[in-house]
Amino acid sequence: MVKINKLILCFIPTNLCNLRCDYCLVTQTKEWERNDIEFSYPVEHIIKALSKERLGGTCYINLTAQGETLLYKDIVPLTRGLLEEGHAVEIITNATVSKRIDEILAFPDELLTNLFFKCSYHYEQIKDKNIEKVYWNNIKKIKASPCSLTLELMPYDKISESIPDLTQRCVDNAGAVCHATVGRNDAKNSKALLTDMSESEYVATWSKLDSAMFKLKMKLFGVKRKEFCYAGQWSLLVDISSGEASQCYGRMNTQNIFKDLSKPIKFRPVGHTCTQAYCFNGHAHIAWGIIPEYNAPSYYEIRNRTCIDGTNWVKGGCESLFKQKFVDNNKEFSSIQKLWNTLSNPWFLFASLFHDIPGVIRKSKKFYKIVTGKFKQE
Repeated sequence: MVKINKLILCFIPTNLCNLRCDYCLVTQTKEWERNDIEFSYPVEHIIKALSKERLGGTCYINLTAQGETLLYKDIVPLTRGLLEEGHAVEIITNATVSKRIDEILAFPDELLTNLFFKCSYHYEQIKDKNIEKVYWNNIKKIKASPCSLTLELMPYDKISESIPDLTQRCVDNAGAVCHATVGRNDAKNSKALLTDMSESEYVATWSKLDSAMFKLKMKLFGVKRKEFCYAGQWSLLVDISSGEASQCYGRMNTQNIFKDLSKPIKFRPVGHTCTQAYCFNGHAHIAWGIIPEYNAPSYYEIRNRTCIDGTNWVKGGCESLFKQKFVDNNKEFSSIQKLWNTLSNPWFLFASLFHDIPGVIRKSKKFYKIVTGKFKQE
């Protein structure tokens, strides 16, 4: 059995999108105008930089754009190259870019079995743009292929009265009810719930979907993690346009993993030094076992649904991989190693300041906008 040992979150900083939903973090932070990103390396170089040899084995590579991922011009060769390298790949998409989906589904079956589509279900937007038929046709094509998929709804107040209708549409077209994520206000440093409801009302409303994803995310919501976290050791956040990499969200870039392929990639855990208010990406990190102490459902449990015909959304190679935990395939730190990781962290952060000064300035400006509420004023 193939063992998966790291989560590599590949951020594609392009804002091209054909939906531009009101609740999108790009809308909240007013960054739709950022379409001038230059990519420093060709796809072939990126694939070599993300080889199994450099990353230390088979990885689960998540491809997410700031806009719609399938509008990134090189998404097809990038996806194929990573699959051919032996990795499992996840594409975050609104599932409306039919041409790109068809190109990807033409890959050999032995590659598609390790490909997972996280299909956002933008219930209101696809109806308003009269592309609902396009969306559901693409879902059916993916479901009929060797690929795995999930449907994920962003719960927001405006569609709360439409739950019976949207769930029925999912059952009719995808065989099961969609999962639900948890909306957060990215214009606030606290990343508060994106709702005018009370937390109890919000939970009661969206629990009707009976989603393991929603249950885990609400359990993690607002709870500062104090356990030892292996993000940075068993995972990495990489900017595909430049190769700049950080341990996790909200952390400074500490290395460029594309610049010199002869240099090894450095892995160092966040440990006890997380700066986030709560683990808002815990449906990935914690479900995969980045915090071994936390008894979370597997990634398979929060992504799969069993359909009315008895089939499953997650199948093939993805099924066996999604049921694994990184702690089973990696060595944990000793107590002494954990202590040293914490004590040496200030020096590590200080040294990181000089690695990516422009990045530090950029993140500082964004943080200033968040704490001052300037996003709302612009």
